[in-house]
Amino acid sequence: MAKPYSEPPAVIVSDSSSQIQSWYQIDSELASVILDCRQGVPSLLYYGARLAAIGEHGLASFDRHEAPASPEKEPTIALLPDVTSGFLGNLGLAADTAEGWQIHPRLTSAELTESGLCLVAHCSTTGLRVTYELALDQTTGVLKLQCAVANTSEARLSLHQCAITQALPQHVERVLGFEGRWGLEFRQHNHSISTGTYLRENRNGRSSHHCPPALMVTTDHCTESTGEIIAFHLGWSGNHQMRVEQLANGRRYAQLGERFEPLELILEPGQSYQSPPVYSVHSSQGLNACRQRWHAFVRNAFDAVAAMATRPRPVQINTWEARYFDIDESNVIALIEKAGGLGIERFVLDDGWFASRNDDRSSLGDWWVDKDKFPNGLSPIIDTCHRHNMTFGLWVEPEMVSPDSELYRAHPNWVLQHKNQEPILARHQQVLDLSQAEVFDYLLNAVTKLLTENDIAYLKWDMNRDLHQAGTHAGAHAHHRQTRAVYRLMAQVKSAFPNVEIESCASGGGRVDSGVLNYVSRFWPSDSNDALDRISIQYGVSSLIPAETMGCHIGPEECHLTGRRHSIAFRGGVAFWGHLGIEMDISSLSEIDQTSLASLIELHKYHRGLLHSGDSLRIDRCDSDSAWGVVTPNGLEGLFALAKLKSDTTVFPAPYRFLGLRADSDYRLSLIWQSDRSRHIKAHQEMIEAATFRGDFLMEAGLTLPIMKPESILIYHLAAVN
Repeated sequence: MAKPYSEPPAVIVSDSSSQIQSWYQIDSELASVILDCRQGVPSLLYYGARLAAIGEHGLASFDRHEAPASPEKEPTIALLPDVTSGFLGNLGLAADTAEGWQIHPRLTSAELTESGLCLVAHCSTTGLRVTYELALDQTTGVLKLQCAVANTSEARLSLHQCAITQALPQHVERVLGFEGRWGLEFRQHNHSISTGTYLRENRNGRSSHHCPPALMVTTDHCTESTGEIIAFHLGWSGNHQMRVEQLANGRRYAQLGERFEPLELILEPGQSYQSPPVYSVHSSQGLNACRQRWHAFVRNAFDAVAAMATRPRPVQINTWEARYFDIDESNVIALIEKAGGLGIERFVLDDGWFASRNDDRSSLGDWWVDKDKFPNGLSPIIDTCHRHNMTFGLWVEPEMVSPDSELYRAHPNWVLQHKNQEPILARHQQVLDLSQAEVFDYLLNAVTKLLTENDIAYLKWDMNRDLHQAGTHAGAHAHHRQTRAVYRLMAQVKSAFPNVEIESCASGGGRVDSGVLNYVSRFWPSDSNDALDRISIQYGVSSLIPAETMGCHIGPEECHLTGRRHSIAFRGGVAFWGHLGIEMDISSLSEIDQTSLASLIELHKYHRGLLHSGDSLRIDRCDSDSAWGVVTPNGLEGLFALAKLKSDTTVFPAPYRFLGLRADSDYRLSLIWQSDRSRHIKAHQEMIEAATFRGDFLMEAGLTLPIMKPESILIYHLAAVN
């Protein structure tokens, strides 16, 4: 059980006879949390590297002198600042009740739990009750904060804001966030923290391509290996807000939570609202350590991912960029047979298999097999997969409906819409209102029927549009209800079919977050398979998810989105680093490309145990390069990549300085993959494979690199020999 180092004195809470400790210190192997309760509300004084017991003098050292023209006692930055506290930043908790908007919940009880602390606060005027839950992971130091707001009065309550607020240390200077668009997701942007507000809001109804619910605050000049960082992940797949603010008095805070529309969240008497969790990750050793701690936490704390830990992630092929809607029993079986010869382990039948689905303008919602294309159902397809030692996966998009569908014609009132307004189509489809019990039951029955009647190991669960008109059939805002209903639908599918893996796809990376991570074990980061763009996409998304949950596909030679052409060796070298897949017409490959593809698949299978469980590393390089790797926790084995993105201004690249190795071990290096077979690369390969290299040399002096062509890649394998 987590315990405070000392027994702090009690503070008497004004509206209760209960006694609450004035502060709590919770510790893990890597981190400490100090929670201040002296003002009757919980405030996060400290989250960072592990501390010894602070004692009363240590607690007092957090307090600041009275500022000129300011209150004698500085208002605390509470976990949920309310309007009565005197806090001049953005409110964390705001609501309207029959008694008005001046809510003031004050602590009434506290209980140490196995992983942290549970506190309860109550507003004696409005009857609003707040429960705070704090959990500190003992191994990784990841902090989880979550709040519940309950209406214990006899009148309804309108909740406007419930955003968890954390004070930030004064020495963090920058905020790193993510932006992007369809086909080019997870681009990092970097801003200086100054007086004022950094605010990102998402209103798309899914976690979005442009504003995924995660950000980081860092010290100045933070690199992959140096500097302090706190990363924040909001466990929510719908509308959200993220704020980093520096107040006029210099104090800083981060605030993350769900974003509500007016009157969207109404609590009737006895009802409660559970906020999405906010996960915080601290590192004093740069971005790499932060990423590794988050990945380790994800691998253990989320059941859908943890369940896959002992199972190899199968190399899969997807029919989308191979055949699009041009699929039928004969050509799909031919593709399966070709895939079997390449060592592929899973076949995924993408869009076009159901009802009369010959393009993207019809049939969503009609989830039965198209008898014209598959007169014998899916059984011949699945049987062929099994004969070639492959499992079978299927694409679905349960949340959507086509106006040209039997479902819509029968139930036009099942969609999200605003009354008396012409519906807005996006990608020729509308969104089903999952808050209606009939809609929810229809979808659950449709998915259940597919999984019951067919041996399906994997669902690619897509969501191809934003919620532009998010109104329910009852005239309420839909965003919150829709997200909760999607979670409930996925949860019931997983409960009934625990061995079925679910991939989260939302027209690419539109739903990658730690909320849906409770139900899925794979994400599709982008609809673009352009290998050059994928390097930056995979770099960005690696801050949110570990490698084994990241779908990485080898697309066609000419990317269908960008028109850029790359060799199969370059495309394969980039896709090698996640959950490998193939998404192209393999029947049209040359013999040389087939050989290269089979070799890459075999290589990935051999190394995927390391790829999917090791510590992820990024290496600081100039902007013409990108370098990354993965090592075993003991540093005795590793895989590292160098990608040349564009021409250098100098002829010779800087030496490659490896990370994560043991300084006193000797390593044998192998160049296991290269997309450029020039004489420079050949000479480099002969040089490194003729000797061993000491770990300290590889990390400090670095490996001299050959001249490389733009848009090429090298992959090294390192193994300690002593």
